[in-house]
Amino acid sequence: MSSSLYDLIINLSAAAIAFAAGWSFDKVRDLWRFRNIRGFWKPFATSDLKVVTSIFIKEEHYIWERSGLVGVGDVLALNELRQQLNRAGVEQLPLTPSHQLTGLERQGDLVLVGGPHSNQVTAEVMQRLPVTFTFGSVDTHDANIYDSVTGDVMRCVIGAGDQLVADQGILIRATNPFNRERNIIILAGSFGFGTSAAARLLASSDILTHAIVTEGHPFEAVFSVEIVGGTPQHIELKELRQLDSTVLRVGA
Repeated sequence: MSSSLYDLIINLSAAAIAFAAGWSFDKVRDLWRFRNIRGFWKPFATSDLKVVTSIFIKEEHYIWERSGLVGVGDVLALNELRQQLNRAGVEQLPLTPSHQLTGLERQGDLVLVGGPHSNQVTAEVMQRLPVTFTFGSVDTHDANIYDSVTGDVMRCVIGAGDQLVADQGILIRATNPFNRERNIIILAGSFGFGTSAAARLLASSDILTHAIVTEGHPFEAVFSVEIVGGTPQHIELKELRQLDSTVLRVGA
């Protein structure tokens, strides 16, 4: 074997070893970095998982788009969910508009995107859970969040030019009230910014390292999010409480 060929083989072998070592390091680093996200989403990596979106299909919305409309905030939330679920081994996002979810599908693992004003399945589930954080009346379009424990009311902040400068929302993980063997996640903003922020909050250390969450308990949380340039910015977790979702308001 000539010396030049020998040197080429040595160099190629060294490059292959370096590539394999770098790939392995990146793989191990990602496994460690995303371990909490994978642990959180592992119970949802099931064949009957449904990600249920809000949809606007009534009155003027139907005139403009006969297939229905989805808010930008919900789309941002779905993109964030796709990334998180991929890390838990769910390769495809099993999307279903809320008005098309069947009774049988309600009994699976559910991720509900959007609050009760825009997602009818969210409304059905929240009516059946013993939540202490609730939105105002759908009939009056009341987007405030009411705390039944303290009596406090959280309100969005409107700035100059009627621009939303701070949104808010509710984040819930609980037993599915339609099937106690399955789980639900609710990402519900007063407006779409809050819904997208709820998805981001799920991947934050505020949630993933909270004792109630790491111990696997159902929980409900409220948060606020600053809006700058039409984009959610800093998210502040206001309160997180353990939720006794074994006590269900059946038939509510």
